[in-house]
Amino acid sequence: MRRCIDRDLLSCKRLRTGQLTVSHRYVLNVVMEFRGREGECDLPTTIKDGRFDACLEVQLRKYSNAGMDASSFSSSLRLLCLRPSVKSSFSKLKALKGITASKFVQVMNKLLKRLYVEAFFHGNVDRKDADEAASMISEALTHHHVGLPKKNLPTKLVIKTKHAIDHHQIIAPTIDLKDPNTAVEVYFQFAKDDNSSNAIQHRVLVDLLEHVMDEPLYNQIRTKEVFGYEVSCGARWTYGVLGMSFRVVTACKSAEAASSRIDDFLKSFRSELESMNNETFMEHLVGLAKNKLESFDSLEDETSSHWSEIIEGRYDFEAYRKEVLCLRSISKDQLIAAYDEWLHPLCKKGKPKKRRRMVVYVIGSGDGPASLGRPVMEKEQVVGDEIDCLVQQFHTSVKHESWGRVAFGSPELHRANTV
Repeated sequence: MRRCIDRDLLSCKRLRTGQLTVSHRYVLNVVMEFRGREGECDLPTTIKDGRFDACLEVQLRKYSNAGMDASSFSSSLRLLCLRPSVKSSFSKLKALKGITASKFVQVMNKLLKRLYVEAFFHGNVDRKDADEAASMISEALTHHHVGLPKKNLPTKLVIKTKHAIDHHQIIAPTIDLKDPNTAVEVYFQFAKDDNSSNAIQHRVLVDLLEHVMDEPLYNQIRTKEVFGYEVSCGARWTYGVLGMSFRVVTACKSAEAASSRIDDFLKSFRSELESMNNETFMEHLVGLAKNKLESFDSLEDETSSHWSEIIEGRYDFEAYRKEVLCLRSISKDQLIAAYDEWLHPLCKKGKPKKRRRMVVYVIGSGDGPASLGRPVMEKEQVVGDEIDCLVQQFHTSVKHESWGRVAFGSPELHRANTV
């Protein structure tokens, strides 16, 4: 089991071979030719005629089609609410419309003046190959390069969901007017993960909760009650903040009913967790440990895992092994305590208690209960503006409070070299 990490597409170029070739140098040089072009309107001569318009069309189509699936759109809305620096596809689409090659050249020239580069060379290579790759990058950066110190990199802030009995709701219609499905995502926020020993314990407890709950949740709500065709729960790691989400996608139940059913499950599951015998608990521990120690299916999967550590700034390439070692000391009492603190709706006195919770409804347009509460938009073209407004309202409601900068402890194996 690999924990779901919430982030944008990685800004990197992967070289799928152990040997540097002329083509790799060519690609890098083409990108760097956008620098030092102050006052120029034309694309570099290495860019073929019509290439800009073709790429622009592809990007516009990508933004236009974003969020067409109710399930993925609910996750996108959650992430937009949690990460204030991230712009929606609607905003990006609006910004790209009408852009010219001249404007693109100006922006690229400005961006490429100040670069912070981290290179990862992985596979059937040796130190000599890695040094050659580093030299190639350094040579490409020689001219017109100002540099960007790591301390000046933008901070990846994560908004704190309010700690309260009630919860904030984000209610939006499906982008596809013909989509009959309604997606509900209930997100719980737990704690900051600074990679300390206490944070590692929190990580394994979140993963263990997912391992214990996922199958019973699916069996009860999906198989027995046929509440929706997609029912799941999963651990979430968002730029150093731990959490967990529960999702139901349905065409026969209302969003409110799906959200209430998730909370009812969390109430009832507490007794199942408490009555779990030691043998079953150990099976979950061993099963999770095996999943974490499972070999990667391919070099690409392994590279993606390592890139995650680099992009997130944690640089702990042995994180899963450390988590397995931590699992050896986890008891059932600790798991129940974590469940009570983070997920259980009731306090010891049986009254509703405060939790950090956010609920996202993406309501479809089908017949029956699934479309109940669907927001009415006067014009299709204003849907993006309305949704961006919902995100802003969420940020305002929590007073833009964030978890602050997450400073990871320096693992022993941190040997990342930066250019």
